[in-house]
Amino acid sequence: MQSQVEHTRSWQDVLSAEHMRRILEVLEVARSSAGGTRYKEALVDAIATVFDVRDVTFFFGTTYPTVFADPAPLLTGAAEPLLREYQERWRDKDVFALPRARRVLTDDGFATLDDLARLPVPQRSYVEDYLAPHGMGTASAIHLRFADGEALVGMFDRERYWDRSDITAMKFLAGHLRASARSVAIGEAPPEADPFVGLSPRQWDVAELIGDGLTNAEIAVELNLTEMTVKKYVSRIFDTTGFRNRAALAASVSRRVSL
Repeated sequence: MQSQVEHTRSWQDVLSAEHMRRILEVLEVARSSAGGTRYKEALVDAIATVFDVRDVTFFFGTTYPTVFADPAPLLTGAAEPLLREYQERWRDKDVFALPRARRVLTDDGFATLDDLARLPVPQRSYVEDYLAPHGMGTASAIHLRFADGEALVGMFDRERYWDRSDITAMKFLAGHLRASARSVAIGEAPPEADPFVGLSPRQWDVAELIGDGLTNAEIAVELNLTEMTVKKYVSRIFDTTGFRNRAALAASVSRRVSL
C-alpha cells in the first residue's frame, strides 16, 4: 500500500523550491540562447554553475550513435584535455553508448551510472581505467533532441550522490529542455560558397558597378570600354556566378562588399 502511495506522488511532492529555482534558471538560459555553439556553451555553463557539476560535456550528432563521434564536442574541466584519448581509445566503449543506456536516456531523458549495473568488460574498463583515474568517479547524462540531431550532456564529478529528488529534478529539466530544443539547430551551417570567386579582376569591377546600380552604358563610360564589351562581361558574370538577373547580382555584390 505504501509503495502505491509513493508511486502516485507527483514531481511537485518531490522537488523542493531550490530544485525548481535551479531548473527554471537553466531553462531560462536555454530559452534565451540561439542555436549552434552559443546554445551549447550557455547550457553547459548553466548546468555546471547552477547544479554545481564540476565537468560538463556536450556531444552532438545527427543520430544517437553518431553523438559519440562528434569531432568537436564541447568539453570542460578535467574532460577538456582528454578528447584525443577518448576519440582514439574509448569512444566505442562509452557507457552511454550501450543499448540499455540509450533506452533509459531516450525514454527518461536522464541516466546515471547506477542505472547501468553489471557493465560489460569494455565499459567497466572505460569507468575504471579512463574516468576514475581522471577524477571522474561519477557520471550521468541528459539526452536532448534538436531540430537537426541529438545530443548528450555529460556530467562528471569526483563524488556525487543523486538522491530521488535530484534524479526527479534532472528528468524534469531534461523533459522541458527537450520540449524547447525541438526547434533549435545545433549543427553549424556550412559557410556559403563565394559566387564571385571565379571572376577575373575586370569582371569583378563590372559586377561592383552593377551593384552600384549602373547601366551597361554607364559602366562602359566608367571603365572606358565599349558597351558591347560590357555586355559580354555581364553575360560571363551571370554564367560564372549563377545569378539570373541584375537585381539578384547587385544584392549579392552589396552584401559581399559590406562584409
